[in-house]
Amino acid sequence: MAAHDIRYKERLLAVCYVECGLLLIAWLFVTVFSYTTSPLYQVSGNTPDSPIFQIIGKYWAKGILPYKDLWDMKGPFIFFVNAVGYGLMGSRLGVYLIQCISLFLTLGIIYKTFTLHFSGTWSFLLTVLSLAGLAYIYEGGNLTEEYILFPLSLSFYFILKWADTYEEKHITMHPPINAVIYGMVLGLSLMSRLTNALGVCAAVSVITVTLLKYREYKNLILNILMFLGGFGITTIPFFVYFHHHSALQDMWKATFLFALRYAGNAQMHLLETGIHYFVISYINSILLMAVSVFMIYRSKIVSVRTCLYFFSAAIPFLWFCQSNGYGHYGMIVYPLYVWGMTEIFSKKLWLFFSVFSILIIIGAFSKLRFMHVMYHWENKEVMGCRQFLDEEPSVDYTSFVAYDCDPNLYLDLDVLPATSVFSLQEMGKDRIPEWRNFLLTLFEGQQPKWILVHRNINNDTLIIQPLLRKNYRIVSYDLNKQLELYKKVY
Repeated sequence: MAAHDIRYKERLLAVCYVECGLLLIAWLFVTVFSYTTSPLYQVSGNTPDSPIFQIIGKYWAKGILPYKDLWDMKGPFIFFVNAVGYGLMGSRLGVYLIQCISLFLTLGIIYKTFTLHFSGTWSFLLTVLSLAGLAYIYEGGNLTEEYILFPLSLSFYFILKWADTYEEKHITMHPPINAVIYGMVLGLSLMSRLTNALGVCAAVSVITVTLLKYREYKNLILNILMFLGGFGITTIPFFVYFHHHSALQDMWKATFLFALRYAGNAQMHLLETGIHYFVISYINSILLMAVSVFMIYRSKIVSVRTCLYFFSAAIPFLWFCQSNGYGHYGMIVYPLYVWGMTEIFSKKLWLFFSVFSILIIIGAFSKLRFMHVMYHWENKEVMGCRQFLDEEPSVDYTSFVAYDCDPNLYLDLDVLPATSVFSLQEMGKDRIPEWRNFLLTLFEGQQPKWILVHRNINNDTLIIQPLLRKNYRIVSYDLNKQLELYKKVY
């Protein structure tokens, strides 16, 4: 057998080992940390986002129309992923399967990016280390940021390759085909959460300025066209679908109008969550900003690479600083970990590496402790609602909605909500000026037969209180559980 054939088989075997290892690691990670979908956990968890996405996806797979029949303030992409999952397996296990595949593909790109500068062994070890940071910000899994990690990672891989070529070979032109992926990232972000594309858009802006500086106008135009093509691939099908079903305006209001109003009035809860939570959640941005500033300080030169590093990390970080402070927002800068580690090892910045590693490992262990809690956790709010509802056997669940209750209740009951806004109904009243009229008009138009109300000390005056007084009578209540059950009067 020829020597090159032996080497080829050895390389092929090494690739198989790496892919199998990454697949196993991705499966273990999702199984342990995605407590809202993993079969390891009996209860869907204590977070509202994932169950809301599951409910809309579950019934979209059965023929209901998002935004018309079931509404949430997110783009349709996250509902589509959940619809595919429930369509595949009829349960949250389908979503869990998609999560495993998505993370496997993401880790594959992270590993491939590392191999641009490191050996296969070091690339694999650094890829595994990255999961310590991801564990802290995963927050139950099945969130909008999770499903965009693969195209995000692929984008940053292409951008790093371009930066290497620019510095090593002095080739300014950017491959237009790569811009398709950048456009897809923006499109998928627009169809989920627009801020997910902040890092890529910042990097693309640096590339654009560079092409303009060197007068690569033809290349820039080709990149713009390819970028728009990628954007269209991921947005046009959704626009066409909802336009065809006369729900485009509803999608627009939920995805853009209300979402922007809500984000514009967001307030960060840094002092409530703690500085350690903020630092570990957004540590990839902090690390890359620190590394880029150090590179500029040491070389006394502001290079294209340092601009790419700094702005790709700083623009999302500014958003984190003025947003709600949710840790899972940090997932959008998870791929920047590769850039930071690449420079740390090449520049031998061991202090940076030590501090970073200690922080993410501490974060990972704190999450493992939390997973132990979640494994034994019982959703007392849902259990209380079930016990309360069981005392009234005449409830018609074909026309039932829970007001300001845990959305996991619908999954537990296997019930299709009778109003399109079926959860967190009081959530938007302080941040979205149009919310009160929107919600009251919606409930007046749909008027389910039965409404279960969770009335805590913060919502004594409900948005739908006039409707309840006028068209409903209270059937039962429980002061301890803070629950009231209303039936429509005919």
